[in-house]
Amino acid sequence: MRRLRNIGRLFTGTDAGVIERAAVICDDDEHIAWCGREGDEPRDLLGYVAHDDDCAGGLMTAGLIDAHTHPVYGGNRMAEIAMRSAGASYEEIAKAGGGIVASVKATRETASAALEHATSTRLSRWLEGGATTVEAKTGYHLEREGELEATRILKRLSDRNDLPRIEVTFLAAHAQPPDRRANLDKYAKQVASWCPDAHAAGARFCDVFCDRGYFSVSQSRRILKAAIEAQLIPRLHADELARTGGSRLASELHAASADHLLCANRGDALALARAGVVATLAPGTALSIGKLPPIKDLMAAGAVIALGTDHNPGTSGITSMSVVVAMAVAVFKLSVEKALLAATVGGAASISRQDRGIVARSMLADLVLWDAEHEGAFAWAYGLRARRVWRGGAQVLG
Repeated sequence: MRRLRNIGRLFTGTDAGVIERAAVICDDDEHIAWCGREGDEPRDLLGYVAHDDDCAGGLMTAGLIDAHTHPVYGGNRMAEIAMRSAGASYEEIAKAGGGIVASVKATRETASAALEHATSTRLSRWLEGGATTVEAKTGYHLEREGELEATRILKRLSDRNDLPRIEVTFLAAHAQPPDRRANLDKYAKQVASWCPDAHAAGARFCDVFCDRGYFSVSQSRRILKAAIEAQLIPRLHADELARTGGSRLASELHAASADHLLCANRGDALALARAGVVATLAPGTALSIGKLPPIKDLMAAGAVIALGTDHNPGTSGITSMSVVVAMAVAVFKLSVEKALLAATVGGAASISRQDRGIVARSMLADLVLWDAEHEGAFAWAYGLRARRVWRGGAQVLG
């Protein structure tokens, strides 16, 4: 067993709140055996402690959870990012050959081994920002074999102990393929037929970009119903560019998560909350597009909120969830406490996991010691540094 002691403040994410002068004991099976005030440790557990880590009075939280990322891609799109900074819209960039299609071309041209290496290198950076779990999507091949190989890449990386835990999402329905004679309706039917193969390749979720210029509500419903039949958990990119009904579809299907929601309204917020659909929000993307989701409506409705970097090659290079927490405070006007809960408890709900996101007995021992003595530092540092990170009780950073 391992004991983490001399913790100045332990942000538990539970009704216990913050425990001062705390300790945590991790068992040999990746879980928390006990947590509480230092000095109150059960004697029978102390007898099994083989490793004692001094946390020097610092702040500890559960490992942060990034509930929305697109890390499997080749190339870069820095030129179009400059275009956007000069005023070009999302749709204008796509029409000029940029956007998702540009990444599809670069990703298809990247050999599988090189793509896996690039993705693993990329994912290792999440640990530096305190994320111990990352939801990761495919979506930059837009053809069967490439999307299934991207799924297999993520599944292989999920088996590595030196990276964050990875939740694999099949996002073949990311955009219309750039191939001749391709059309969204035909492609939606094809994606629906690939769902059993995606599940076999290691996907746990299926996502669809349901929005103006991308997949319609009816096309998205077809894909996600096929996904459910294939034992994949549905989630959606919903109402990001326009209010097209994605939130209501997520509610209808009781999806795990509806993401972005920049154009959703109060009625959508109520529908999501009533259906138990998590609202996964990305403050970096909201800033990039220049529109905020209906935060107050979501909170008033009682919706669970999660946070994500939305890391992707075109609009967000963020890999630090501590940056996202700071942005959620500044941009969404969440308190530090609520932002941290969204990045932990809310993130766990977004990925349908009940074994992480809080510091409590029997939870996974995914823990972060921060370079701070109080959680208020998240709103001050804009990228608070993770001093040490434990994944299942084993130190993976610091």
